Amino acid sequence: MNQLVTIGETMVSFVPQSNELLRYGASLKMYIAGAESNTAIGVQKLGHSASYITRIGDDSFGQFILRMIRAEGVDTSYVKIDTEYPTGIMFKEPLPNRETAVHYYRTDSAASHLNIHDIPEDAIAQAKILHFTGITPILSDSCRQAVFQAIEIAAANGCSISFDPNIRAKLWKINDYSPLMKEIISKSSYLLLGLDEAFTLYDTNDIQELRSIIFSSGNLQYLAIKNGSNGAWVCDNDQILHIPPVSCNCIDPVGAGDAFNAGFISGILKDEPLSVCGSIAAITGARATETPGDIEGMITERDIHNTQNNISPVFR
Repeated sequence: MNQLVTIGETMVSFVPQSNELLRYGASLKMYIAGAESNTAIGVQKLGHSASYITRIGDDSFGQFILRMIRAEGVDTSYVKIDTEYPTGIMFKEPLPNRETAVHYYRTDSAASHLNIHDIPEDAIAQAKILHFTGITPILSDSCRQAVFQAIEIAAANGCSISFDPNIRAKLWKINDYSPLMKEIISKSSYLLLGLDEAFTLYDTNDIQELRSIIFSSGNLQYLAIKNGSNGAWVCDNDQILHIPPVSCNCIDPVGAGDAFNAGFISGILKDEPLSVCGSIAAITGARATETPGDIEGMITERDIHNTQNNISPVFR
């Protein structure tokens, strides 16, 4: 079976091919975008095996997603085709200072109807790591139930849980899902979150204090706190390490966190020490920003080696 199993929603992402605002009728290109599928693809490209659990609509967008994920080598055996609800879509829009606005059209999507019957016990029971984000359990009640079903299966079979809260204001709206996020964190072995998300959940951005609070409950092994172009901190029970940022030519920062997660999980699957997990993650996160799509910047082990050794690719 596969080393990693992820659960989530993948949408079709429409991205302008220039810096035009959407209101001016920009020319658009289709990509795929989904936090958990991004991470599964990233892990697969780094030499591991990954499965993805989701629902997609019985439509052209769903078929595009399925084809793209399969092409990257991820196991799609557990992807369900929903004949009643559509595949979610989103639009990216370039903003000043290399920022990106994202417009979602995912209400009542096929993935929001994921349920406990879609969760394959055998796949999770035999995996090393189950990874998902805080997006999935707040899409719907049935998604939340599906996530907790997966957590129970993982806990009963020695499968470690990797969690990224991935807080999205457009999904939270007026709701406070902090208690739900903290409940999942208490069941996780690996927590990967942004410094801004840590502040939302724990009302502090002091790394020492965050480490103390987060490690005081549950059985967390590793904590990674991402801080964009300022690098990251990685922690265990004994140490806090700052991981410096990796120089890159940023085109689109969306998806960098998922790529960071892929690098970090890859390090864990290779039994690398905490510092190496963090270094790999910093490289994969930085490289992912150099392309307009979420998965097009996912890199391989050779790319990691070249970056670590300052080796430039040769084009002939």
